[in-house]
Amino acid sequence: MIREMKKPRILVVDDVPQNVRLLEVNLKAEGYSVIAAYNGQEALEKVRTEKPDLILLDIMMPGMDGYEVCRRLRADEQTRAIPIIMLTAYEKGLDKKIEALDIGADEFIEKPFKRHEVLARVRSLLRVKSLHDELMVAKNRLEDELMMAREVQMAFMPQKYPDIPGLEFSHKYIPTFAVGGDFFDIQEQGQGVVEIFISDVMGHGPQAAMITGVIKTLLTQLSSRLASPGYLLSQMNERFHDLMAAGGLPMFVTAFCMVIDTVERKYTYSSAGHPAPFLIKSKLSQIESLASNPGPALGMIPNTLYENQEHSMESNDMLFFFTDGLEELPDKKRVQFGAAELHRAISNNMNLPPHTFVEAIMYAADAYADGLSNPDDITLLAVRCNPSTSGE
Repeated sequence: MIREMKKPRILVVDDVPQNVRLLEVNLKAEGYSVIAAYNGQEALEKVRTEKPDLILLDIMMPGMDGYEVCRRLRADEQTRAIPIIMLTAYEKGLDKKIEALDIGADEFIEKPFKRHEVLARVRSLLRVKSLHDELMVAKNRLEDELMMAREVQMAFMPQKYPDIPGLEFSHKYIPTFAVGGDFFDIQEQGQGVVEIFISDVMGHGPQAAMITGVIKTLLTQLSSRLASPGYLLSQMNERFHDLMAAGGLPMFVTAFCMVIDTVERKYTYSSAGHPAPFLIKSKLSQIESLASNPGPALGMIPNTLYENQEHSMESNDMLFFFTDGLEELPDKKRVQFGAAELHRAISNNMNLPPHTFVEAIMYAADAYADGLSNPDDITLLAVRCNPSTSGE
């Protein structure tokens, strides 16, 4: 069975019934469905209820004229894409044409109009409207798929923090698009031991987001037999390099892995080209960048051995992990937030608990950007050793 094509719907607006009738006869002869309106207010009502594909709009009407109708349609997101052809018998046609185009009309025809000219303009604009509608369908489908991808990606992230006495967690994840290339994980590895992993895939958007799925898979496979952060990164580097080389994808990932041992009271960590986290000692008002002798980003150089570093844990320590999108956030002069502003924000908020601290750092960055959107994904993660449960 052949599906019948939907007839394009055209709204004809004119306060003179004879003009409406003339246009209606010509348009119906070409197979169009015609809706009539005889004043501006009626036209707006018909647009809402009938949803026409195109409007033929007379300019000179009593009450609300065609200009005002056009302005209101263009101001409404639901109707601004409907093509509008404006009609007038005013003798200063050029001036009226310029004004009509300035307020958003797509075409302008002077009365008395020629049948072939009207039909040609109608066909042309209906083709444009059809292409616009196809693009909107594709856009909506893409947005739906991206939101589904976002839900999948969010499922990769920790759904709850490990319940480890002495540790308190908070994070904030802000992708540039619906999905992003940042990833982090928090996994309990034994009694009083937790593994922190944070990474940043080159680029952002859907392609980078897909790579985070690879990172999550590799991390799941390898973390169960974790010997040390350096060993984990070395193994991930080999597998990631092989996968990307096999697929011909020149992708790399910065990563930082840390094991927090609340029993031995130490941090063991290793870096693959990732920004070093800060160790914040609020009691001493000290902020220390955890120097880590970073190796290359994952996937860049095969057979890389990543070094482990160790640092002793003290009560009320707070660790602050982040991705470089935070420091790279620009202001309106395109000057980045940078290390100095980040250090200042940490200093001003170092005594706050993790959740409030993360919010305060992001607030400081947003205030610096002054309304500009982040050009790269941003992830913040804070971990505090709580002195009330630290065993001291």
